[in-house]
Amino acid sequence: MHNQISTTNSEVVTIHQIIRNVNTDNLNEDIIVFDHGVQFQINDVYPLRIDSLMIALCTEGSGKIGIDLREYELKKNSLIVIQPKNYIYLSQYSEDFKGSVMACSKHLVQDVLPKLTDILPLLIHHRTEPVTNLTDEEAEGIKTFLSFIRSKLRGPRTHFLKQKVHCMLQAALYEMMDINHKNSQHIESTKSRKEEIMAKFILAVSENFRNERQVSYYAHKLFITPKHLSSVVKELSGRTAGDWIENYVIMEAKVLLKTTDMTIQEIAVALNFPNQSFFGKYFKHHTDYSPTAYRRKFS
Repeated sequence: MHNQISTTNSEVVTIHQIIRNVNTDNLNEDIIVFDHGVQFQINDVYPLRIDSLMIALCTEGSGKIGIDLREYELKKNSLIVIQPKNYIYLSQYSEDFKGSVMACSKHLVQDVLPKLTDILPLLIHHRTEPVTNLTDEEAEGIKTFLSFIRSKLRGPRTHFLKQKVHCMLQAALYEMMDINHKNSQHIESTKSRKEEIMAKFILAVSENFRNERQVSYYAHKLFITPKHLSSVVKELSGRTAGDWIENYVIMEAKVLLKTTDMTIQEIAVALNFPNQSFFGKYFKHHTDYSPTAYRRKFS
């Protein structure tokens, strides 16, 4: 049976919310591991946001998941890496969908990652490619680490449990690095220059869209002309570079309207609009709702 995580009242999914709804093994709500079919109850296609680092391995079934404006097919041995602030705007799962899942709080991520600066390329890779299809052997390796962490979380609360769990989390990340490194030569040999530009563009937008909405800004960061950037993005995605930037802005605005008590003026400031009126016109142009009407309908 699937466990249900309702997102009706809050579109920001936290570890605390998962623990309340799913029978999980956890350590001070900083890291949790569970082996279940998990289905998010989404009443519409608007985005929710994950507030943790989540690593999931599909072990049975199939489905689809939308992460940061892109939709991915899920099947057995699909590895899904969802990073803090990633958006999930759509998810579908077959009735037999099952997976092994580990989620880490932002606090734990900040505690562990500075000791592993060499894994940052891995996180950057999964920021632009959050779903990877593994071989049976690779999937079994990841599943073994998740099971081992869960066995420790189920055991006695010993003096050095926290340190042991942290080390095992690091080991799991190194396992993912080995997989990434093994496949990197093939990836690099088949990845065109245009695909590299597209990946770097999406990463730059996800980090800067709150303050920068001009295509020329991102072209400058990538050391190419705005015309070339626009041409590449349109060719590979079917959307203009401006569309990608606008969609990130609108997703963030929807999340803030649905999940916070911020005023419309405060949201306009947070998204770097000159004033509330300009933000309101921008939002209505892209959604057919005023910010107030959207909040009233979807909160």
